[in-house]
Amino acid sequence: MPRILAFGTFDLLHYGHVKMLERAKELGGENAELIVVISRDDSVVKVKGHHPIFPSDQRLKLIKALKVVDDAVLGYKGDTWKDRLRIIQDLNPDIIVLGYDQPINIDALQDELKKRGMDVKIVRLEKYGDASFNSSSKIVKKIIERFKNSS
Repeated sequence: MPRILAFGTFDLLHYGHVKMLERAKELGGENAELIVVISRDDSVVKVKGHHPIFPSDQRLKLIKALKVVDDAVLGYKGDTWKDRLRIIQDLNPDIIVLGYDQPINIDALQDELKKRGMDVKIVRLEKYGDASFNSSSKIVKKIIERFKNSS
């Protein structure tokens, strides 16, 4: 059974997230297992410069509730490059799926995994659709607009 690994914050869960996870699982074929690693709150602050709206334990429960997801776990504390590699080693995926907006250098990740004896396929998915609700930042902007216009 091919194991697929996807990483993300998944704050303000939306249809683009669901499509990304569905596409990720499809890459593994009929019997694929999809495991999602959820960014911890402190990691979100480091990467995005702000706190997530929902805490990591709630984001984890939301992702676990999705039909397409077989399991979800929180990223390791610290979330350094070394920690990310360790969770990949521990979960031992066949395929790692990255979202279109994840700032990860695929070649560097592939090289680091090969140094550890892992032959993992890495796939970056394209953005799903042009709808205004396919990104959390667009949703936040829409909410702000709505409240500004209603006053």
